[in-house]
This record gives sequence, structure tokens and C-alpha cells, in this order.
Amino acid sequence: MNYYVLRPDLTPYEGIIVDKDTKLEFENEYTKETLENLELKVYQKEEFEKYKIESTMTLKLEEGEVLLFEKEKRGYFLPAQSIGTIETAIKDYRGLAVALDGVDYEITKKEKE
Repeated sequence: MNYYVLRPDLTPYEGIIVDKDTKLEFENEYTKETLENLELKVYQKEEFEKYKIESTMTLKLEEGEVLLFEKEKRGYFLPAQSIGTIETAIKDYRGLAVALDGVDYEITKKEKE
């Protein structure tokens, strides 16, 4: 029997590490955001055929937190899941392979598909 893991969402996002001096403004047709003094204020609005959703949210951030960026809809957002760089993910998966299979191997052609 072999070990398998559920593949994560591998969508790459741009992101920033916030500090007390980070300031930003962003607006698109769904979202309006401002960040100042480690406080991200978000207003979102989306209209559908029979209803409309509006929300206002304030996130109190800490220095060193990473905000990811999605230009098309959400704008800047605090990820719910643990995040890391691509290099970190590769290291984690290789470590998992060694721990479970006892082998540090490269990805096979079949796994790349």
C-alpha cells in the first residue's frame, strides 16, 4: 500500500507582508479596501438577479502577517489556511515522502500529469 495526499490548491497569489507603516487602497467592482495602522477595512458588494450581498469587515492585523492579493474579486485577503512559498511546499512534500516511504525521490512523469 502507498501513501497519498490530497492535492492542495496550487494557485499562486501575489502577497505582501504587513508592518505598522503599510498603507494601501484597492478598489474594483466588488471590493473597496483600505489598510492603515494595521487595520484592513473591507467593503464588498455583489449583485445577483434576485438579491444583493453587501458586507463590511475590519481586520486587525499583526506585523508580519501576509495578505494575499486577488485583483479580479477579493482584493487583499488574509488566508484562512497556512501558506508558504513554493520552495517550502516542495521541502514539506519531500519530507513527507521520506517520513512515509523512507525514500527521497523526484516526481515521476506519471505524477506530473
